[in-house]
Amino acid sequence: MKKNLEKFLAVTLSVSLLAVLPSCGTTASDSTSVSGQASEVTDSSTSLVDDTQSTSEAVGAYIQESMSDNMPDTYTRFYDLRVSQDGKVQLVGMNTSGKIQLLQQEASDWTVLAECDVPANATSYLSMSEDGTLWAIIQDDEGQYSLCTGTDSNALDAVQVDALSQSEALPVELRVNNDGTVFMVIQVGESTVFVVVNSSTQQVTTITPGFYGSPVFYSDGAVYAFIAGSTNLNTFDAENGNMLQQYQLAISSPLARACAATVKDNTLTWSDSDGIHQIALGGSIQQTFADNRSFALASSDFIQQQLVIDSEGSYWISGTNASGQAVVYRYRFDPTATTSADNELVVWAMEDSFLLREALNEYAAAHPEQTVTVEYGSDSLDGGMTTDDVIRTLNVEIFAGEGPDVLVLDGLPVESYISQGVLADLSSIDTSGCYDNIVNCYQDDTGRWALPLLFRPCIMYCQSEENASKLSAAKSLTDLQDLLCVKNDFHYDGYYNLFSELYPSASASIFAQGAQSVNEDALREFLTVTKAVVDAQNITEEYDPLFGDGEDTVSGDDGQHLAVDIPVSMNWYGRSQDPADCAAGSPSDYLLTYIYMVSETQTVPALVCPMPGNVFVPVLTMGVLESSEQKESGIEFIQTMLGCETEEVAGRGSFNGYFVRQGIQLAKASQKNDASTGTPTPAELDLDSVMEQLTTPANTSTSLRELVYEEAAKLYTGSQDLETTLANILQRANLYYAEQS
Repeated sequence: MKKNLEKFLAVTLSVSLLAVLPSCGTTASDSTSVSGQASEVTDSSTSLVDDTQSTSEAVGAYIQESMSDNMPDTYTRFYDLRVSQDGKVQLVGMNTSGKIQLLQQEASDWTVLAECDVPANATSYLSMSEDGTLWAIIQDDEGQYSLCTGTDSNALDAVQVDALSQSEALPVELRVNNDGTVFMVIQVGESTVFVVVNSSTQQVTTITPGFYGSPVFYSDGAVYAFIAGSTNLNTFDAENGNMLQQYQLAISSPLARACAATVKDNTLTWSDSDGIHQIALGGSIQQTFADNRSFALASSDFIQQQLVIDSEGSYWISGTNASGQAVVYRYRFDPTATTSADNELVVWAMEDSFLLREALNEYAAAHPEQTVTVEYGSDSLDGGMTTDDVIRTLNVEIFAGEGPDVLVLDGLPVESYISQGVLADLSSIDTSGCYDNIVNCYQDDTGRWALPLLFRPCIMYCQSEENASKLSAAKSLTDLQDLLCVKNDFHYDGYYNLFSELYPSASASIFAQGAQSVNEDALREFLTVTKAVVDAQNITEEYDPLFGDGEDTVSGDDGQHLAVDIPVSMNWYGRSQDPADCAAGSPSDYLLTYIYMVSETQTVPALVCPMPGNVFVPVLTMGVLESSEQKESGIEFIQTMLGCETEEVAGRGSFNGYFVRQGIQLAKASQKNDASTGTPTPAELDLDSVMEQLTTPANTSTSLRELVYEEAAKLYTGSQDLETTLANILQRANLYYAEQS
C-alpha cells in the first residue's frame, strides 16, 4: 500500500510536506514530542525519505521540548533570543509583573541575570545586553522615535540614529547580538533601512539597500536580507554597510513572513509550519526535519519570532501561543527515539488548504502513535507535468492498489471513482448539524461515498423588484441571456471570467451526476448563451488587460459585472456610486457574501436565490480508498476535519467556500455585524434558507472543465464556429469517459 522511495520517484509525484509522527510521544502542548528523521528536498521540491524509514521501525528522531515550563515566571513576550559567546541560551522577556528580565539557561534551569522596569514611552522594540544594559526604542509625545540605552530605565541616554529621526520612520525590529552589537530594522517610506550599533563605542552603521522583505537578521558581523517576494538573499558587512555577496537560493518559494531564520556556518536555517529547513548558501539540497504535525511549529496558533542554534546543534524557537503567552521550544535529535513506518496515514490533495492543515495538526496531536504523510499533486506541476498527467499518475497508483489512504477529491473524477467502487463508505461519519443536502450529495441507497466539507452556492441576487421577478422566473440559462447581454447591467473584463461564473451551474447538466456521456442539449445551451454574451458585451480579451491572468475587477463607470466565484459587490470600490442592480455568481465565503450583498445599499436584496438548476460547487470533498489498510483511520481523519469547523476557526479568515456545518459562519458573522451598526444583520439575509434549496453538485473534474474551456475560448474569439466547438468537446469528453471506465 505504501510507496517506497523508488516507486515514489518512478511516478514523479512530488511531496512538499512530509509530516512524520512518532510511535510514542505526546501532544504539542506537552514538554516532549517526537518527529521523524530529516528528509531532503531537491531544488524541484521533491521530498526524499531516508532509506531507514522504509523499515518497520526507524531509530532516531527529532523531539520537541517546551523550555518555558520551568522558567521563574510566566512571560507575556520575549523580545530577544540568542546564544551567548560561551554557548548559553539567553532570553529577554517581560514577565506578568511588567518587569524586563534577561534569562540564561543553565542545564535544565533558567537564571535571571538582570531585571529592570519598562522605560516610559517604550515601544515593543527593546532588549538587554549580557551586562544588563537596556536598549530600547522610545517614542515621544510628538511621535518621534529615538534609540536609548543605559542601566537605569528611568535615566536612559539617547544614541543618534538618523534613520529613526526621519518623518516616515517606523521601527520593526531590535535585537542585541552575542557579539554586543545592536541590530535594528527601520522602515522609512518604501525603503528598508538596517542599522548596526557598536554597543561599546556607540558607532552607528546604516545600510539602506532598498525594498527588502522578511525575514531579516544579523549573524557573525553580517546582515542577511531577502529581496521582497523573491528567494534572492543579499548579505552586507555590518561594519561598513558594503554588500558582501548575493545568493540565489534553490528553494521553491520565498520564505513566509511568519517564519524565523538564522545563518550559521554558511547554512541558512528557517522554521515555518512545515518544520525546520536548511540549505547551504550556494547549495542546491534543502533538508527538512522536525516536521511532526503534532509539534507547535505546525499550529497556526503558534506565532514564531526567533530561531537560534545552540552549541550542541539543537534548535530553539521562541514565539507566542494561542493564549498570548511567550513560549520557547527546543528541537533536538534523539538517537533513541523511534518512529513506525507500518502505521502510516497518507493524505493526497491537489492543493494545500487552511482547513486541511488545521485537521492535520489536530489529528496528529490526538494520534502521536501514527505517522501522517501529505502529498500535494500540484508540486509535480513544477516538474513539467500537466494537471492531467498528475491525475493519470494518481489513477495508476489507485487501481494498482498502491494509492494514498485519504483523498481530497477536488478536481478528480469523483463520480468515476464512485461508480467503480474505488471509495469507501463514509456513512459512519457524524454529520449532525450540517446541511444534509450538501453532505449527502454523493450518497445513494448503499452508502455515502464522498463528503464535501465546504461548498460554494451558485446564487443570484438583485435589488429591484422588477429584476427579482425576472430572476425568480428563470428556469434555465437561456432565461438569463437577455439580462446578461445588457451592457449597462453587466460588464465582463474577459471571457475567462464569464466562463468561470456560468460553467459551475451549467456543468451539473452538461455532465450529469452518474451519467457516462455528455448532455448535448445542455452543452449547446451553455455555448450559445455565453457566445451571445461575449458578442453583446464586445468581449475581446481573455483576462482583464490591466490585471492579468485570472484577475477580475471593474473599471470606470461600466457598472455591474460578474466576478469570479464571488458576488459582484466585491468590486464596489471601482464602480460608480449607483448600486448595481443585479448580480450572480458562486460566492467563495459566507461572510463575504453577506458583506458584499449589503455594503452599498445597506438594505437586504429584493431577491436572493439559487441559479437555475439549484447547483452548488462541492469544495474540499473528502474520500477514503476502499483498498486502504488505514480505512478506519482515514474516516476518523475526515471526522476530525469536520470537527474543525468551529467559530474560532471561522474567525481566522476567509475560506474557499461555506462550511457544511450549519450556523457556524452565521454566528461568527453576526458577532461582527450586529444590529447596532444600522446595517441589516447576517440573519436578515436568511442565507440558510437559500442554502437548503441547493440540490445538485456541480461537476468538479478539472480535466472536463479545461477541455470545455479550451474549445469554448476558440468559439469566443471567432476562430471556431459553434458546431465545430460542440463536436470537438463531445469527442474529447467521450474519450475522457472511456479512459475513466
